[in-house]
Amino acid sequence: MKKTRTGYEQGQPTAMDQALPEVFATKQWGAQWRLFRLLSKWPEVVGAEVAQLTYPAFFRREALCIFVQNSAWMHHLQYVKAELITRINQHLEGQPITDIRWQLHAPAPPPPVPPAPGLREIDAHQEHSFCQMTEAIANRECREALQRLWRSFAAHNEVE
Repeated sequence: MKKTRTGYEQGQPTAMDQALPEVFATKQWGAQWRLFRLLSKWPEVVGAEVAQLTYPAFFRREALCIFVQNSAWMHHLQYVKAELITRINQHLEGQPITDIRWQLHAPAPPPPVPPAPGLREIDAHQEHSFCQMTEAIANRECREALQRLWRSFAAHNEVE
């Protein structure tokens, strides 16, 4: 049996309420939209503290892969995995998840701070190297404070 083509597939004008579901199905955007909606509610789903250190990355079959900032939190979250699955499924639309996979993911480096008037430009390579060195500092606030201090020092002095 030959499938009949819709107006959208034939390039004819089609009402948005008919075209969008077809576009989503064709482009397989359903999983991305589901992930986006979960991400928008993430602090509500997992709590503010956990949301600062994690975020949902992608779906793989019936599992949700979650990026975590450090291995200590990955270990801790493994103990509350069953509770998290329940809470996530309460907020998820469509097929529920049956498993969570953790994946280590370092946080993005903070955006560069523009130099104050009269201060010298900071070398981007040196700044990147310093930020990489400080990634081992587990406490995010301490790490960011140290990076701000270094930027201030580098803007006032010559850094080798």
